[in-house]
Amino acid sequence: MGIEREGGWLAAFYFVYFCALGAFMPYWGPWLHAQGQTPLAIGILTAAVQFSKVLAPNLWGWLSHFWGSRRIVMLGTLLTAAGFLALEFSDGHFLVILLITLAFSFFWAATLPLVDAATMDWAQRRSAAYGRIRLWGSLGFIALSLGMGVFISNWGMRAFLPGILVFLVLAWWVSRHLPYGIPTHPSHQLRPRMSPVLQDAGLWFFLLAGLLEQASHGVYYAFYSIYAEAHGLSSSSVGMLWSFAVLCEVAFFWWGDRFIRRFGVPLVFTASFFLTALRWGVIAWWPGLLWIVLVQSLHAASYAAFHLAAVHWVSERFPGALRARGMALYASMVYGLGGGLGALAAGWSWAQWGGQLTFAGAGLVALLASVFLIKGLRGSPTLEKKTS
Repeated sequence: MGIEREGGWLAAFYFVYFCALGAFMPYWGPWLHAQGQTPLAIGILTAAVQFSKVLAPNLWGWLSHFWGSRRIVMLGTLLTAAGFLALEFSDGHFLVILLITLAFSFFWAATLPLVDAATMDWAQRRSAAYGRIRLWGSLGFIALSLGMGVFISNWGMRAFLPGILVFLVLAWWVSRHLPYGIPTHPSHQLRPRMSPVLQDAGLWFFLLAGLLEQASHGVYYAFYSIYAEAHGLSSSSVGMLWSFAVLCEVAFFWWGDRFIRRFGVPLVFTASFFLTALRWGVIAWWPGLLWIVLVQSLHAASYAAFHLAAVHWVSERFPGALRARGMALYASMVYGLGGGLGALAAGWSWAQWGGQLTFAGAGLVALLASVFLIKGLRGSPTLEKKTS
């Protein structure tokens, strides 16, 4: 398989995977509402999706040593699609929807960390840029977050599940062609051990920092649209702001590897945390149209720069056969636990103190995260040194 073709399959997977996610995230709550679910039930079902990312990626990352990443990614995408098909027959019953949600989330959480690990392996072998492959995911997210709105406007909420199902089936088909690297055969060689890198305190400071940084996004993902509309923006303007933020994310993914090479992971990492804090502070205290538009460009820092630096950092400390498990640990702690706790904390804080103080609090959380990040980056040895 040539380098262009391999990169094309990886880009295609990110695109269709994030098409499904872009259709899911903005319209999961409205679909549940259309099924007659109460606000409390919607909160529980949304949290179930997030918290499934805590344990599932670690389990699938461990199983990848035995089964191989290809088999797990194919299985995960196919069974996730089956879960969305099953939702068609849930008839609005909360417990049925909850069980199906836990099931499809468990399998959905298996796929992306393993593909991220495969992409980093491929990029290092081919001297290619991870960010220029990953940006296709952001483009897919934009395409379907906007496109699903068009579908729903024309056909109603009955377009929600089939629209996601199509892209999950495509993700399964594309996953058959991904370059997963050289498979390992446990019966013929020793599996590397995780214990040396898990003894590195810097790893846990990094994970705690990442958890807090992502937790600070909880108020943004849950309440930004409501907050912006409360300050005079129309629904269409809010949608354009979301799209603008992801376009800035795409731009950083395109050039981000150059930033990493020129300035290094620690500097890019640290800058992303401080700019995240600045982003939430501006939204809290200067919510006017001009500032709120300009600050959306900082999504390039709070998400794209953070994620790109994190993938490089994790890849350095979990080389070779351990990379899939390292990516799984990162995904579960940062996006699973951090995202879930952030969403719950944002809901509680919004009800107690309102939007301004909740966004201000998110800025303080991002600043606190930078303290742990600096401790994690300070002289953390690589895994190769520990196992040499």
